[in-house]
Amino acid sequence: MPSKKTNNNIEIIPMALSDIEAVYRIEQTSYTHPWSKNLFLTNFGKRYFNHVLIKDNHLIGYFVCSSVEKSVSLLNISISPLFQGKQHGKSLLSFLCALSIEKGKKEIWLEVRRSNTTAIALYKSFNFVEVEVRKNYYPTKDGKEDGIMMCCYLT
Repeated sequence: MPSKKTNNNIEIIPMALSDIEAVYRIEQTSYTHPWSKNLFLTNFGKRYFNHVLIKDNHLIGYFVCSSVEKSVSLLNISISPLFQGKQHGKSLLSFLCALSIEKGKKEIWLEVRRSNTTAIALYKSFNFVEVEVRKNYYPTKDGKEDGIMMCCYLT
């Protein structure tokens, strides 16, 4: 699989099972309802392509994707809170779009919490469009909130 290197001491490489501990630590600090380690472990295999973002030899971000036919589902993406707001999420998403095109995919799908306006703005900057609203989809500490299903058409 390809990797992306930049002149900012950043590299995007395929996620390995040995990365799960670091990925899980980021997950725990990034989300109110994080994935379990086991859930990460079940997202490896032929139809998955998962990558990590390494900066100065430290894992600071990741994405988890599955692929069926010509479609990619972005299941999880995160940058360590210590490194957010520094264009790293944009780098990961740009890499994902390029990799998806390289793999012959036609679209990328995702779901995002309605309250995650920063992520929604990032997705829109990559031409993701809102396709559907899933009412009360995500759990919150006080109940549930809507999920917004978005798609980026790559062709």
